Amino acid sequence: MVSQAIDLLKKELPVEEGRLHLNGDGAKTTGLVLVDLVNGFCTVGAGNLAPKVADKQISEMVEESARIARLFCEKKWPVLAFLDTHHPDIPEHPYPPHCIQGTDEANLVPALQWLENDPSATLRRKDCIDGFLGSIDKHDGSNVFVDWVRNNDIKRLLVVGICTDICVLDFVSSALSARNRGFLSPLEDVVVYSRACATYDLPLHIANTLQDTIAHPQELMHHIGLYIAQGRGAKVVSEVSFGALPQPLF
Repeated sequence: MVSQAIDLLKKELPVEEGRLHLNGDGAKTTGLVLVDLVNGFCTVGAGNLAPKVADKQISEMVEESARIARLFCEKKWPVLAFLDTHHPDIPEHPYPPHCIQGTDEANLVPALQWLENDPSATLRRKDCIDGFLGSIDKHDGSNVFVDWVRNNDIKRLLVVGICTDICVLDFVSSALSARNRGFLSPLEDVVVYSRACATYDLPLHIANTLQDTIAHPQELMHHIGLYIAQGRGAKVVSEVSFGALPQPLF
């Protein structure tokens, strides 16, 4: 019954997924953004918001994100990684304590820890859902993400990570709004790679046993996150490849 309802919603709220091929000089103006691939969201048993058991969607997201990140860094293309990180005395409502600074929860997953020493990668710890807001320096108002786009002459963002409908969606929406306002020149396109995004699963029967908690069916919320991102102006792709084609498809 649930599966049929999800299939119906997908039919009524379709996501048009294309393909992105990166090749030649034009690909050099693409920047990769990794959203919150930290243990606290991705590694089984790592914290309050980590999966309790192995999760296929999250595992595949980590694997594909790591593959894309490795290819970008081999080509010396720019990579920006957001790491959700919170002060222990500053809660992020409505969520329980998670990704506390100084703990392994707030560190990159093992498959991406090599990024810490890669010259093509910029790492930004953020203490809020939205990486755009989390990039703002509280002292001088500068924005690490905006500077990264400008300094690398980025015209296209490729966005991957977790959660599709929360941190990924909020960042994508803010980036698109900033682009529309002319704050992110020379940025033109924001592309969300669906296979390298994931969200968490909290079925209704479990949510009903928890206080102040709402259900969060994984497959449905992942789709809704992609659907809303597309509605805000992002392009959604289900395949990213590298090699000799005449030109990028986006």
